[in-house]
Amino acid sequence: MASPIAHSFAGFWTFLLLTARLKVRLITACRQYLPQLVLLVLLANLPDIDFLFGLATDANANALHRGFTHSLAAAFFVALAVACVWRIAGSFWRSATLYFLAYGSHLLIDLCTGKKLGWNFTGYGVPLFWPWTEKFRSPLVLIVGVKHKDLPTLFSMENVQLCLYELLTFGAVTAALLALWLRHQKNRAMSHDRETEPRAVCNSNPIQ
Repeated sequence: MASPIAHSFAGFWTFLLLTARLKVRLITACRQYLPQLVLLVLLANLPDIDFLFGLATDANANALHRGFTHSLAAAFFVALAVACVWRIAGSFWRSATLYFLAYGSHLLIDLCTGKKLGWNFTGYGVPLFWPWTEKFRSPLVLIVGVKHKDLPTLFSMENVQLCLYELLTFGAVTAALLALWLRHQKNRAMSHDRETEPRAVCNSNPIQ
């Protein structure tokens, strides 16, 4: 599986979607909407909760991993359930869509996670259409999954290197998305200024 680093970045990407319409700086948005950011990052990591269940029940993280929580059905039900509690984007369906994207980003990343980078069909696969047990995988592996059979393996040096790869890769993607986000905000601000200038002129020169 990919580490929480990759999934947390993906959760942040959905936060950028949420704040794209706001006329505030990114730091201000992160500070003002910190609970929303935390929730989206948690949802992006939520499917791996079966990893903890496996450790707790069978002392084997793989025992229950990549089951129901890694399915579109789980993403759908979680999105609806959370939207019932908190409409993060105003309307119910807009909020549910955002939650689904955050949760679903985990599935997409895991689709491209495998044993070896490249076009080699070594992906681990996820049961997207659970309860159908068939596992789907991308032929292109973009992430080498961290080893998580037990705690010593989880904190091994190999996993540290894999996490560093995720940090650099997803950090670069995030930098590109931030550049697009800032450009979008700048264009919105310029468009708003162009719309308000004629109104200001009309207000300053009332018809006698």
